Amino acid sequence: MSTVAAQATPERAAPPRARAKKRRLRIGSSPREAWLYVIPALALFALFEVYPIVANIVASLRDAHGHASAANYEAAAADPVFWIALRNSILWVVLSIAAEIAIGFPLAVLIELHIGRGKPLFRTLLFLPMVVTPSVIALVFTNLYAPDYGLLFGWFVDLGLADYFPAILGTPSLASVGIIAVNVWQWCGFFVLMYCVGISQIDAELFDAAAIDGAGGLTRVRHIIWPLLRATHVSLVVLGTVQALQQFPLIYLMTEGGPANASQTLATYIFQTGFVENRMGYASMVAVVLFVLALALVAVEYAISSGRWLPARRRAA
Repeated sequence: MSTVAAQATPERAAPPRARAKKRRLRIGSSPREAWLYVIPALALFALFEVYPIVANIVASLRDAHGHASAANYEAAAADPVFWIALRNSILWVVLSIAAEIAIGFPLAVLIELHIGRGKPLFRTLLFLPMVVTPSVIALVFTNLYAPDYGLLFGWFVDLGLADYFPAILGTPSLASVGIIAVNVWQWCGFFVLMYCVGISQIDAELFDAAAIDGAGGLTRVRHIIWPLLRATHVSLVVLGTVQALQQFPLIYLMTEGGPANASQTLATYIFQTGFVENRMGYASMVAVVLFVLALALVAVEYAISSGRWLPARRRAA
């Protein structure tokens, strides 16, 4: 009995230490302690994200005298330049993403499936335009597009078509398309790189099985590579949408929104109305429209990519 009692005595002294150890292991497990870690991040998010958005919305609902009013939105409905900027912003998204995918995906397939030791070199060369500053790119392509002395004009001269060379940046119907082409040149390498990463992660056994079944190159691209890169497609479309909507340097440096506001987008129109014309309330309204447009386009892209708008049979397949 004494031996049993002697052995039991340390066990009665152990619970306080065990409870302390359990308390140490449970640090941060209660909701209150978890909020201590979350609150700093939420405070920064509210300060630098939520507050500017709310303040901008409030500013858009005030007139020039600071009174609450929807005058800015009413003025936008009758402002032809606003509608040109809105149309051009949507045009930027559609043409930029379509061209970057149409060029970037085939180049990525070519690099990953048909090039051996030169892959790093080609990836680097295609990625280089992204690290060039917009001011340098704008200067180079402005001179490239220039009539009378530009490189493109020289090619037209060599072909005997000098009289048919269009002033790309000086023609309202061509200015936006010309700048979009520059944007595609700069960002296409990013699409190529992302697609290269996605293709490299596809199991090689799928290609071997397709080859055994007699599938050709286009069949493998259509039925293996393209479907398996669905997540990459969605990411690139979303990132491309945001990048196209917020593009400002190339447009301002190459045309300043001209000629005759033909290349204005919502991003450049915010600068024009806010800092050049000193109409901050109207510029805030344009920024709100740009914000809503970005949310709407991204929501539509996610809805399409998730298959919610596809027929039931196709979703099941």
